[in-house]
Amino acid sequence: MQILIIDDDSTIQTALKLFFEKKDYEVLFADTGAKGFDIAVKNLPDIVLLDLRLPDIYGLELLRKIKADRPDSIVYIMTACGEVKDVISAVNLGAENYFQKPVDLEELGAIIDRSVEKIKLRQDLMLCKRGPYPIIGRSRAVQGLVHIINLMAENHSTTLLIQGETGTGKELVARNIHSLSIRGENPFVDINCAAIPDNMLESEILGYEAGAFTDARSAKKGLLEIADKGTLFLDEIGEMPFSVQAKLLRVIETKTFRRLGGTRDIKVDIRVIAATNKNLASAVRNNSFREDLYYRLNVMPIAIPPLRERIDDIPLLAEFFIAEIAGNMKKQIKSLDREAIEVLCAYKWPGNIRELRNILERAMILCRRETLTVQNLTLPADSPEESSSALTLKDIEVRHIKATLSSVAGNRTKAA
Repeated sequence: MQILIIDDDSTIQTALKLFFEKKDYEVLFADTGAKGFDIAVKNLPDIVLLDLRLPDIYGLELLRKIKADRPDSIVYIMTACGEVKDVISAVNLGAENYFQKPVDLEELGAIIDRSVEKIKLRQDLMLCKRGPYPIIGRSRAVQGLVHIINLMAENHSTTLLIQGETGTGKELVARNIHSLSIRGENPFVDINCAAIPDNMLESEILGYEAGAFTDARSAKKGLLEIADKGTLFLDEIGEMPFSVQAKLLRVIETKTFRRLGGTRDIKVDIRVIAATNKNLASAVRNNSFREDLYYRLNVMPIAIPPLRERIDDIPLLAEFFIAEIAGNMKKQIKSLDREAIEVLCAYKWPGNIRELRNILERAMILCRRETLTVQNLTLPADSPEESSSALTLKDIEVRHIKATLSSVAGNRTKAA
């Protein structure tokens, strides 16, 4: 991590150099604004400490130039007493914060460490965002999931069953597998089996010939034909009626089907990816899902972990959603503060990633600053039995304390 210090005071330079090198940061110096800007452009430092009073240029003007050329650099202002107006102007120009001289090194170190965490988070996020359908996360669970996605993309004909709770990102995984495979240039056709009435689902998937039923005035292709050479994604397949399950099984086994009212077999080259939030093995035992179809789908099951089992990914996911939502809302909200992140990590997330995004969107509607705080968050109770209303800030804080104590086996010193 590289820190650029722009200050003409040699005493401050020496003190900061010794302090930051002990923390294994690479330190660069400039005693004029011209030198500082030149180093900022050539070396691309992660953090800049900028004195307002320089011999050749006023700090605010240099700040404006640095942020214009290096908008991702985190800039802190160093200032003497009585420069309140300048500090406000600096923050408006994009400075992260300010330090008053003489600088308290311990306070400075703690704040810089938090900025370094933010930079690493941003770097991780950039890695995660590669590809058209980014999988956001750095936990072992996500690393394992990405490995399986790449493996299944290579095996472009294997039928897949994706299992996971509501809101975990089952369709996102399916789209990644499709886009990374040789089928990626061809259609990805999705249908939610729970969203279409039973009597219409069959005709949607198979299509129909003219006269197949009362309203069938002309022939219509079904999703199987539309998905030819590509992928058919069947979401909530546990809701598919038995009659359609039998015909889907035939498609998987023979790669052929007949439209409703049709007499000829139509051949298709498709990959079937199914998804469910149910336990299909239990559904088979309860005779609500065909056993033979289950085993054909379950060739390579993919289990997506719930968000509560990948807490390490919450800061990255939050950063990703904040950037996305801020762009849509045309707001300048950039991040969450540490306390807000800790509160999010302590929550159980019954609605998983979808719920996280919704809560952040609500918080951003209410937020009037560049940073979301815990006061902006409104987390609901985990279940209807627990409460019918949203959790209060006190409830959230109590839960966070309990979660922290649990994570350190009750050691109050470590928790503190």
